[in-house]
Amino acid sequence: MKYSSAVLLALLLLASCSTDGGIVSSNPSANSSAEVTPKSSEPSDAESADNDTADDPKADAETADLEATNEEQTDEAAADLEGVDQKNVKLVVSDQETAGQIIVAEVSTARDGWISIHKSNVDGGIQLPDSIGQARVNSGDSEKVVIDLWDAPYEGEKLWALLHVDAGDRGTYEFPEKDLAVRKNGEMMARSFKIKGKDKDREETEE
Repeated sequence: MKYSSAVLLALLLLASCSTDGGIVSSNPSANSSAEVTPKSSEPSDAESADNDTADDPKADAETADLEATNEEQTDEAAADLEGVDQKNVKLVVSDQETAGQIIVAEVSTARDGWISIHKSNVDGGIQLPDSIGQARVNSGDSEKVVIDLWDAPYEGEKLWALLHVDAGDRGTYEFPEKDLAVRKNGEMMARSFKIKGKDKDREETEE
């Protein structure tokens, strides 16, 4: 009987220890997995570099200067390539009668090109880009270049002759995209003239 009481007392003590101490997990990874590493609020090196560049006015100015330089070089290269600016260029056209044609008295150009005929706009200047006729001219000096018209002008109308370079497909009129107008000292080589009426007295004499 004393033996049974001792066993019972031992069991009660064991149960009491288990309740006070709690349950200890045998898996250490369970506790470590519950730990969360706080995310840093500091920006990365790449983000810092982007922000510094975006807020740097000096970098913006350098970018703008570079773009302007590239555009200027492109324009200069195009002008040199196409022979737009010429020094010894000449275009001479006079008032004349017409029967569906215009005759350009003289033309001198450093490069093969075109002469196109244009009407006047409401201000009296040349109407671009539409033309009413064109003829191709070779480099060098030419005289009495005949240009056929597909639109008949009226007596007293002011027309314009415009000289171009043949910078696109050879023999194909491509103004204003490729066959740009020739310039001399910055001035476009365009010359105005008027359509004269037929001389009735001369016609009667010839009859």
